[in-house]
Formats: sequence, C-alpha cells, structure tokens
Amino acid sequence: MRVAVTGLGTAGAAVAALLHDLGHDVTVLEQAPDPGPVGAGLWLQGMGQTVLDRLGLLDALRAVSTPVDRVDVRTAAGRQLVAVGYDDLPGAVPALGVHRGDLFGLLQGAVGARGIPVETGVRVTGVAPAAGGLVVGTGVGHRGPFDLVVGADGSRSVVREALGVTRRDHPYGYGALWAVVDDPHGLAGGTLHQRLRGTRQYLGVLPTGSGRASVFWSVHQDRMGATLAAGLDAWRAEAEPFASGLEPLLERVGRLLPAVYRDVVVRRPSRMSGDGAAVVLVGDAAHAMSPQLGTGASLALADAWTLALCVGEAGRGRARLGEALETYAASRRRHLRWYQWWTRLMMPVFQSDLVPLAGVRDLAAPVVCGLPGVPRLLVGTLCGDRTSPWSRWTPPYTGRGASAPSPRSSAG
Repeated sequence: MRVAVTGLGTAGAAVAALLHDLGHDVTVLEQAPDPGPVGAGLWLQGMGQTVLDRLGLLDALRAVSTPVDRVDVRTAAGRQLVAVGYDDLPGAVPALGVHRGDLFGLLQGAVGARGIPVETGVRVTGVAPAAGGLVVGTGVGHRGPFDLVVGADGSRSVVREALGVTRRDHPYGYGALWAVVDDPHGLAGGTLHQRLRGTRQYLGVLPTGSGRASVFWSVHQDRMGATLAAGLDAWRAEAEPFASGLEPLLERVGRLLPAVYRDVVVRRPSRMSGDGAAVVLVGDAAHAMSPQLGTGASLALADAWTLALCVGEAGRGRARLGEALETYAASRRRHLRWYQWWTRLMMPVFQSDLVPLAGVRDLAAPVVCGLPGVPRLLVGTLCGDRTSPWSRWTPPYTGRGASAPSPRSSAG
C-alpha cells in the first residue's frame, strides 16, 4: 500500500519503519523544517522496550540510558508516601530513563536506514478523499493519493480534527517546567524521585542516561510565565526545600522550558473512505494524557507495533484494511482506557487546586502501599501493559506461533 505518516515523533517514526518492513511504500510528512527531539527525558517501560527490540534498536538505547527500578515519593518535609521497586513484581522489566534526543536519533536513523522518504517543512492541513485514495492537504497543495494515512501528529493533531472523531480534548490546568542537567555523580541513581507539597507543587527528578537527569517542577499554566520571568534564582529558592540531597542538580539548571498536557479521547481511531482507503491515529493524536504514569512513549510504541501486526495480517492491499483497523482499535481499547482513567484519577491528587486532597493522600498512601499485594499492583501498572489489576495487554496474533507476523523478521 501507499502509506503517508504525518509526524516524525516516537509513534510516527516507529510505525513508518514497521510498515516499511512489511513491504509497504511509506512516506513521512513532518511539519518541522529541521526535526529534532522535543521535551524532557522520558521513562520507557518494558513494553516500549519490546517494540524497540523488534526494530533492532534496544541494545543501542540501553547503552545510553539508565535503568530506573525504584519509585520514591515523599512530602517536601521528607515523609515517605510511596516506595516501590520493580523487584516487587517478579519478572518485571525495569524502566529505562531515556534522553528524548537519544530515542529520537535512533528512530530517525531507523527511518533513514530503510530509505523511507521524509518530507520536512510540510504543514498538514487535512485529509480528504480523491481519485485513487486519500490525499493529505498541505499549505502548498496536496500529497498523494495514499491507501493509508497514519496520523502521528501529536496531541493537537490536525489529522484527528479532520476525521471528526474527537470525544474529549481537554487541556490540563497544570503542566511542568523542566530541564535536562548533567548528573556526573549519579545523584539521581536508579530512582524516580518525587517530592510533594500539597497538590500545587512538586519536584520530580528522573535519571536520563549517560550522566544526566531530568528535573520537573509542577506549576499551573497560568503561572508559568511569572515563574520564568522571576528568574532561575527565585525558582531555586522555591524548589530547594523539596530537593533533599538533590540540590546540586537544581544548581545545574541553566534554562527552564514549559510543558503542557492534554487529555484526548477519540470515539474511534480510524475512518474508512468509500473506496477502501483509510486514516488511522496513533500515539498522542489518539490518546494524549498527562505523563503522571510515565507510559506515553510506551503506549505510542505499542500503537505502532499493533498497527503493523494488524496490517501485516491483512496483507498488502486494501481489501481487508477495514478489518485490520477494527482489530487494531479493539486490541488497544481496554489498554488505553486503563491508563486514561488512572491518569485522570491521579491528576487531582498530584496536580490541581484541590489542596484538601493532599491531606488525604499523605495519610492514606503509606497505609495503602503497606498492604500485602499493593506494591505488586502498583509496579504492574507502572510497567505499562495492564488492562486491569489482574490482566495484561498482549498484541493481537502473537499467540499464533509461526503464523504471527513479525515486522522485524519480515525485513529480512
């Protein structure tokens, strides 16, 4: 099939490589004239690592990343609220603290190594049916026709809006100011650190590979400008009481950058045209959410992997594309719903103006986390592959032995 992928982010680059490996003619349309990584370090769970292994990229990423096998949540005064490790769940694969630039470079390299055309500086304005399939509108004409258009253009997806499938698109009031800093002495260790005061303030520190750490400071979007205008010294004075041994990392912050989040839900992630061509959404275009659980990149990679498996099972032409996309949507539904609801439940407790919730949180969290079995459930959710407390997500077709399509093996 002729495939257009809009966006060269994590989901877009991965799905482009996987669909190319299945024999499809893939073109990537990227808005940025000179695409590069956007955002702070990320927390890549075992599920996302599996997809990168399929692409042959995992070993290279591990070499520049930091295993993160513990979560330590405390109040700013030092009272322990949550302390769990991946060893609380036998067989759990520790997350990787990943510099976004390292992941982007590897995925971009995978696209380039396959000879996939990437058109940069292309502002996508919509998708429409045309003779022979679908065309992608741009500011200077159309691209296409294509048999399949994959919308991987982020939380403010133009492709999603063109489909008219949005059920919820809600900006969160709170976001974060962030920086990636040198951590030559490994102060962050292999732990995700969170230090909380009420529901309006928290400091987060994530190991980010190769002697680096990401620093996050929770702040309401309406106050970001004032915080930045006040300068780094004023911010450090506010943040240092939360640092508890991590103060040198704050001293290394040379610039804070803003990050804002959205809660996006779609009625369905795809739509067919009258002649059998289709548009499908992946990653934040389909299900943007706050990074509270650190699963965004892993969920995006799971989308890419699942879509490739479904398209691979359907074959090379349009005849069974609708069936493939129905299977894709059904496979992703429960998995995404679990993390969307957990994120919505956590946001008021950790980032909101509902300050009284903090008292309940601070009293209840140590008690609940001390109950038998709760650390296992928490780590299971952090692993990013749960659909309920008792069930795990698995991609379609993978239980069918030799008949299951394998994007990586098909390249050979």
